[in-house]
Amino acid sequence: MGGFSTLIILLLVAVASICDMTAPAIICSEDLYLQAPDTGNNLAVDFVAACTDNSRGDVNLTCSHESGTVFHIGTESVSCTCSDPAGHVSSCDFRVTVTDITAPIIECPVTLTREAPSTKNSVRVTFEPSCTDNSGRDNLTCSHSSRDKFRIGSETVSCTCTDPAGLEDSCEFDVNIVDITAPIIECPVTLTREAPSTKNSVRVTFEPSCTDNSGRDNLTCSHSSRDKFRIGSETVSCTCTDPAGLEDSCEFDVNIVDMTPPAIICPGDLDLLAPGTGYNLAVDFETACIDNSGGDVNLTCSHESGAVFHIGTESVSCTCFDPAGHVSFCDFQVTVTDTTPQTIICPDDLNLIAPGDGNNLAVDFVTVCTESSGGDVDLTCSHQSGDIFYIGTESVACTCSDPAGHVSTCDFQVTVTDITAPIIECPVTLTREAPSTKNSVRVTFEPSCTDNSGRDNLTCSHSSRDKFRIGSETVSCTCTDPAGLEDSCEFDVNIVDMTPPAIICPGDLDLLAPGTGYNLAVDFETACIDNSGGDVNLTCSHESGAVFHIGTESVSCTCFDPAGHVSFCDFQVTVTDTTPQTIICPDDLNLIAPGDGNNLAVDFVTVCTESSGGDVDLTCSHQSGDIFYIGTESVACTCSDPAGHVSTCDFQVTVTDITAPIIECPVTLTREAPSTKNSVRVTFEPSCTDNSGRDNLTCSHSSRDKFRIGSETVSCTCTDPAGLEDSCEFDVNIVDMTPPAIICPGDLDLLAPGTGYNLAVDFETACIDNSGGDVNLTCSHESGAVFHIGTESVSCTCFDPAGHVSFCDFQVTVTDTTPQTIICPDDLNLIAPGDGNNLAVDFVTVCTESSGGDVDLTCSHQSGDIFYIGTESVACTCSDPAGHVSTCDFQVTVTDITAPIIECPVTLTREAPSTKNSVRVTFEPSCTDNSGRDNLTCSHSSRDKFRIGSETVSCTCTDPAGLEDSCEFDVNIVDTTPQTIICPDDLNLIAPGDGNNLAVDFVTVCTESSGGDVDLTCSHQSGAIFYIGTESVACTCSDPAGHVSTCDFQVTVTDITAPIIECPVTLTREAPSTKNSVRVTFEPSCTDNSGRDNLTCSHSSRDKFRIGSETVSCTCTDPAGLEDSCEFDVNIVDTTPQTIICPDDLNLIAPGDGNNLAVDFVTVCTESSGGDVDLTCSHQSGAIFHIGTESVACTCSDPAGHVSTCDFQVTVTDITAPIIECPVTLTREAPSTKNSVRVTFEPSCTDNSGRDNLTCSHSSRDKFRIGSETVSCTCTDPVGLEDSCEFDVNIVDMTPPAIICPGDLDLLAPGTGYNLAVDFETACIDNSRGDVNLTCSHESGAVFHIGTESVSCTCFDPAGHVSFCDFQVTVTDTTPPTIICPDDLNHMAPGDGSNLAVDFVTECTDSSGGDVNLTCSHQSGAIFHIGTQSVACTCSDSAGHVSTCDFQVTVTDTTPPAIICSDDVHRTAPSDGNTLAVDFVTECTDSSGGDVNFTCSHQSGAIFHIGTESVSCTCSNPAGHVSFCDFQVTVTDMTPPAIICPEDLDELAPGTGNNLAVDFETTCTDNSRGDVNLTCSHESGAVFHTGTESVSCTCSDPAGHVSTCDFQVTVTADVCDRECENGGVCHGGVCVCPPGYRGDNCQHPKCPRGCPSSMTCVGVNRCVPIAFAGPRNGRTDNNSGSGRRGTCFPLVSYNQRIQTSYIKPVIRNIQISCGTFGLQTCNSQRLEYTVAYRTVYRTSYRCGWSG
Repeated sequence: MGGFSTLIILLLVAVASICDMTAPAIICSEDLYLQAPDTGNNLAVDFVAACTDNSRGDVNLTCSHESGTVFHIGTESVSCTCSDPAGHVSSCDFRVTVTDITAPIIECPVTLTREAPSTKNSVRVTFEPSCTDNSGRDNLTCSHSSRDKFRIGSETVSCTCTDPAGLEDSCEFDVNIVDITAPIIECPVTLTREAPSTKNSVRVTFEPSCTDNSGRDNLTCSHSSRDKFRIGSETVSCTCTDPAGLEDSCEFDVNIVDMTPPAIICPGDLDLLAPGTGYNLAVDFETACIDNSGGDVNLTCSHESGAVFHIGTESVSCTCFDPAGHVSFCDFQVTVTDTTPQTIICPDDLNLIAPGDGNNLAVDFVTVCTESSGGDVDLTCSHQSGDIFYIGTESVACTCSDPAGHVSTCDFQVTVTDITAPIIECPVTLTREAPSTKNSVRVTFEPSCTDNSGRDNLTCSHSSRDKFRIGSETVSCTCTDPAGLEDSCEFDVNIVDMTPPAIICPGDLDLLAPGTGYNLAVDFETACIDNSGGDVNLTCSHESGAVFHIGTESVSCTCFDPAGHVSFCDFQVTVTDTTPQTIICPDDLNLIAPGDGNNLAVDFVTVCTESSGGDVDLTCSHQSGDIFYIGTESVACTCSDPAGHVSTCDFQVTVTDITAPIIECPVTLTREAPSTKNSVRVTFEPSCTDNSGRDNLTCSHSSRDKFRIGSETVSCTCTDPAGLEDSCEFDVNIVDMTPPAIICPGDLDLLAPGTGYNLAVDFETACIDNSGGDVNLTCSHESGAVFHIGTESVSCTCFDPAGHVSFCDFQVTVTDTTPQTIICPDDLNLIAPGDGNNLAVDFVTVCTESSGGDVDLTCSHQSGDIFYIGTESVACTCSDPAGHVSTCDFQVTVTDITAPIIECPVTLTREAPSTKNSVRVTFEPSCTDNSGRDNLTCSHSSRDKFRIGSETVSCTCTDPAGLEDSCEFDVNIVDTTPQTIICPDDLNLIAPGDGNNLAVDFVTVCTESSGGDVDLTCSHQSGAIFYIGTESVACTCSDPAGHVSTCDFQVTVTDITAPIIECPVTLTREAPSTKNSVRVTFEPSCTDNSGRDNLTCSHSSRDKFRIGSETVSCTCTDPAGLEDSCEFDVNIVDTTPQTIICPDDLNLIAPGDGNNLAVDFVTVCTESSGGDVDLTCSHQSGAIFHIGTESVACTCSDPAGHVSTCDFQVTVTDITAPIIECPVTLTREAPSTKNSVRVTFEPSCTDNSGRDNLTCSHSSRDKFRIGSETVSCTCTDPVGLEDSCEFDVNIVDMTPPAIICPGDLDLLAPGTGYNLAVDFETACIDNSRGDVNLTCSHESGAVFHIGTESVSCTCFDPAGHVSFCDFQVTVTDTTPPTIICPDDLNHMAPGDGSNLAVDFVTECTDSSGGDVNLTCSHQSGAIFHIGTQSVACTCSDSAGHVSTCDFQVTVTDTTPPAIICSDDVHRTAPSDGNTLAVDFVTECTDSSGGDVNFTCSHQSGAIFHIGTESVSCTCSNPAGHVSFCDFQVTVTDMTPPAIICPEDLDELAPGTGNNLAVDFETTCTDNSRGDVNLTCSHESGAVFHTGTESVSCTCSDPAGHVSTCDFQVTVTADVCDRECENGGVCHGGVCVCPPGYRGDNCQHPKCPRGCPSSMTCVGVNRCVPIAFAGPRNGRTDNNSGSGRRGTCFPLVSYNQRIQTSYIKPVIRNIQISCGTFGLQTCNSQRLEYTVAYRTVYRTSYRCGWSG
């Protein structure tokens, strides 16, 4: 290599004077498409970029990314630049795409079960499925959201996690909501219902309710709502059950009570006259009482029948009790009248309504004057009853005198009010006919208005004589009187249009057909005008501009006006034909010559038509189907008709040659590149043929050119003399079969750094490929990757561009040299709980090993152990698997600060006996303390005597620590002997007849047993006034000691005096003229001793009374229910005559079938009194009225003989048009030689007049041509009304057309194809002279394939008739088949033998499209041995023509050997060891049968440890091909660990307590030699209470096997009077000292190795100079643990903060000098731990000997 470099330098020197103008050549890798690993979102990618320069000098190649750079998921571009020594720069780039194919992993929770709350049927459920994806991003969606509500029952939650690449994972879980809440039922409270007066049961409605969180319930009861319940009490029970089967129940009572009192009957009020000789009278009367129970009743009355009643009115009250205790009352009045002087009574003020027909009113009234003696009186008034009173108010004064000269007066007012609105009358709907020349009419109308005032104001929305347009309008009118009262009405005015529109048609039209056809578009004008001025609808059977055929056609027009009237007109259009025939030649024809000749048979069509449909004679210079050569020829055609007219036309036919040559390329050529080159010379030969026999063939590559490894396309083109060309292309593939060469470094042994457990390792690998192309070199670890402590294998793979692969591997071993670190917490000062003398203490000690390996951390106490009040030391030790040990210690102090708790009773109240002033009181306060001991003292002892009054007792409790608590309570001694008070019974009294109150006397008494004074007061004094009703009297009595006694009673004063009522005399009023009722005012009066009364009447004052007489009954009731009644008459008199109303004049339409009409109308006669009337008219409603106008007169009389009359007119108008009927569509068959037929028809017309005028657009017997024509007919009656109709006449052609086909055709196929374009002629003629539709299954000029095909032709005439003909075309084939073989084939031999099944394709086609017979010497898929063999193929067609071809097949052997590894091996480790010799089988064979070189990383029978190890095997054959395989050997540990527990332990508890810390030892070993996990239900050193407790221990090995054992610890209480120090425990009166202490009380530390003469032992294994022994050395450093003598004095103090959860700390050691003491030099070492969130400081001291 050095010589080559020297040569380059010499060459560079030799050419130094030559200028370099060429940029370097740079090559980048192809775009890379890689897959992201399963565990991350990026990938380290290796790639190759190369740069060479013609100067052979150094080049500078840089890329935007280095090979091995990490690329994230996605696509990134890599740009590379290369510069040579001359400064020229080249660049290239490629893309790296890392694709994520790893789906995310989703985890759902297991089934979630939640309880539904008691008040809801759903629960918000929280859940959190997780999703992890190598991309670090994911989209997690679920069918339900966390915190969604789930209803009672089960629902499935489905979750899907999708990563950015669209990959997804899904899971689902169930959420069960369980209902545990019973429903809540609520029953009504006890239901009490009253039995009806005639029944002993009641239907009771009730509605218990039930609520359940599920929203559903089933509620059932022992009784249904609306059941009958009998008098008495019944219980209803109800139960509610929810869907979960939970239930609740309740019940309630239903009480049916009989509340019907008995029926009591009293007589009516009695009015009697006192006799002339006295002022009282004995009165007899009868009362009765009946009860629905049928039992005895008790009837009593305040007065007995026959009792004496004084002058005036007295009430008699009666009471009746039935057996159930119900009571009924009734009363009546007895009035005894004295014969007193006269009395005058005026009516109340009168408020009257003025009559509707006047402004005044005759008013009747009654004034009464009575004299008790019955003598005459003289009564006069300022107005007499019946006088006229005008609208307004007038006073009436009356005077009455008796014979003795006594005078009485009274007065009242009469008010007359006008409330009658005016009466308006509008005419009925007015209908008028518009004149024929106008669209409006002046209409006269006259509404009327009458008012009792004689004055009115009448206004309307339209004036009489206004113009009204055709249509309907509403007229509104209003009438107002002077009082502002008004009435309104409205009526319609209809203006009817009876005039049909005026329609105008043009006269008949005679026109000439144009020269170019046989029809003509004809324009004409029609018009329609209507007197209404509105839009008209004018339609014609033909539109202006419509096409009319040669001949005569009728045009019918119709016009409708808005009123529906119609007018008609028609005219004829005649079109005459004058046009000669027309000849049509085809356009010039441009045709393509066939590929095998220079001429062409040409088909064409010329047409000659005569507008009249007659025969024509058509001739041309060339016939259709003649041969035309390449070039242009003219064709001339002539057409003559029978009249001798001649028409000519011509066209040109051009035949052009457009056939391109045909080129054929070989199929894809594949060649194998040699192992030392990247290119191959390839031979090929494309071919070209052309009908000209000449061609020019060129290709993009020449045969025998070199092709580089890969694929290249060769393009070839062939051009003929006419410039037409054909092209093809084929691929040349050069295949590389040589794998690349890969180089790995040797195994690497490295040391881990002191600060961690892993190491970044750099190494170099290389890969070279003979193709010179880019290779893809990847390793399982990238150079610079981190390797953990231990040994890891690195496997490398190299792919060349052809996909060949090579492998190599090496091992990297990283050794750990860093010891572990242990950290203890600071000393702990804790507070003992209030309920005990010990405390479970949690603490954290941390031990970390930089390698991340397992460590063994043990402490003298476990976190969570019990610590008693006082101070205890905790020592911890940590060892790693290499046997290194670190220690630390700390102290735990538990302090008791809980005071005792005292409780006193609440206030004690005791009753003093009636004979003593003191009581012995018992009480018992309590005190509790966590020490179990207390001293309780109180200011009074239990059972002390306490005097009447209140005293306080104070108590204090003190515990042994001097902490105390206190409380106090009161003792009350109460005197409870009261005095005695007596009230009278309730008092029931009768109120006097002339008042509503009564003075009541009563007596109350109060006595005091001691005989002392008392104070008696009442809410009412004896003799106080009590009003009617019930009042309570409350009395209070107090003695000198403050005792109070109370009593009360009720005083009821009952009213038995009935009220007195007075009614007015009979009232007479006049009914107004327009009403049958009058509002009447009256005012009866009532007086009662209570001063309160309730006066009701059957009618209210101001009620309306109808004409006639009605009685008004009034009743007055006082609060006690006593009553009086009276009645009077009200007479309403009718004085108004009847009213008659006729309808307005009637305008009616006569029916269509006659000249008269039955007319209904309504006349009305009303009588204000509502009495019967007699109404007669000259015509009855429904009578027949003839066309014209008739008058109707009506008369109405009432029973009093009054007569009213009215009249109106009835006009009947005829508007019925005649009725026309046309025949239905007429169909006739045209004869075979004509196109028209004479048709006979007869329409009809009827009219109610019996006369008509019928006209039609066609006459019967007119000729109708083939096709359809419409006949329109119109009928007009004498009044100009008309009707029209139309019908179709169809002339049908039943003769089919005549069709002509050529004879059968026999033709030869051209040499270059298997089909032929064939021309032929067919014709079709129809007698209708109309157009025909001629179609064939093949068109003339269509292509026919080799063989015989039938041509079928069909011809349709305009009538749809069809004719058929057919013929055959035979094309004969003369061309041999074409065969194509593949190029020579080069294949690689398979790996399993020396031969190969080779597939290839040969093709044979024949221009005839028929079957061919293709055979080859070897079939595709036949076996070919290594070497070269020829394949010959032959193809023959059905005509016996044969074609042949051949090619060669070469098979090359390049197969590597076949290696087979064992399946993964699983073995069980022996129970007494962790290794096993494992046998396995691997094989390697080669298809060549030669020797192979086979090696494996482990030999069969090698020793394998528990766990999994990989075995890699390599096999190479003599040709150097290499194969690889690997498998895994797993040795499984099936032996559980061996666990040993101690025998049962019997221990003595110390005398100071009832528990004991017990040490014991359990061991566990496992055959795997690995770490085991040994746990016990109690840790060694745990506290055991007095009694027996079981300890269970469990041990698990790394394989998960578990062993258990147990034992019992019995602790017996031991009373000890010694105070053991330094953790010593007293057993049986002796201190048992812990290790390191001695003495009776364990007060002396031990130094087992002794101390030098100048030093003394001051702590366990702690020696200090005697000069320094003393209090300062009371605490020694427990961290050394090394057994070395000496101590260290801390001179530097730090506050330590320990982060208990830090991971992988970074540690710095800092030495701090702390001075020299005697023989020791002390240094302080601070360890700084840098963690994630804060720095932890830990201070320790290191001491050493100075000499």
